[in-house]
Amino acid sequence: MRLLSTIIASIALLLMLNTTAVQAQVWENLPGQARSIAAGGDSTDVVWAIGQSRNIFRWNEDSFTWQNMAGNADRIAVADNGVPWAINNLQIYRLRGQVWQSLPGRARDIGAGGGEVFVIGEGGAVFKWNEDSFTWQNMGGNAERITVDDNGIPWVINDLQIYRLRGAVWQNMPGKATDIGAGGGEVWSIGESGAVYRWNDAGFVWMNVGGNVRAIAAGGTGTPYAIQRDGNLVYRLRGWR
Repeated sequence: MRLLSTIIASIALLLMLNTTAVQAQVWENLPGQARSIAAGGDSTDVVWAIGQSRNIFRWNEDSFTWQNMAGNADRIAVADNGVPWAINNLQIYRLRGQVWQSLPGRARDIGAGGGEVFVIGEGGAVFKWNEDSFTWQNMGGNAERITVDDNGIPWVINDLQIYRLRGAVWQNMPGKATDIGAGGGEVWSIGESGAVYRWNDAGFVWMNVGGNVRAIAAGGTGTPYAIQRDGNLVYRLRGWR
């Protein structure tokens, strides 16, 4: 009887802990509005966003506000070292100190991670930045959205299909998505309905974590930051671990 009571008490405790974990997962609304968002950093979250007027902002966690960094952009990415790379009217830039340095080439989207930077060219092909030659290397493929994980591997979306680069081959992944973001050892995607999914490489599946968004990025802690689907409000997921 005592053993049975102990087992029941243990089960009740596990259920309580699981319930607490589920209840702790919540999408936290951050101040401000944005049309695009990016995150990076090495074990910390360095978050940048493009405002409604195409101004560029950096998130300040201490003051819980967005800091205007000057400049305009259409798309933005953040490298491991916290440096933002941006696209403005197809032109590519990165921030060097207080100056936006113009880089060669033209692009529609950009992603950074694992010490690497990739862009999607005007024709849809994927290119990798080579700092030594100061040029972009054509990696083939065809894509509309791109992100780069902690291993420097690009993940892309093309016609809702998800791919990641394995060596020289673009591996087709399960599921469909409208946007994708990687960082902190995690990869997140947005399904056709706007729900957010977290990649589980061991199970080779996407796990639904809820939400209703249209753009997503992941910081150095793996935390996803997103923009609401029917508006421009900014959110981040709390309690997801």
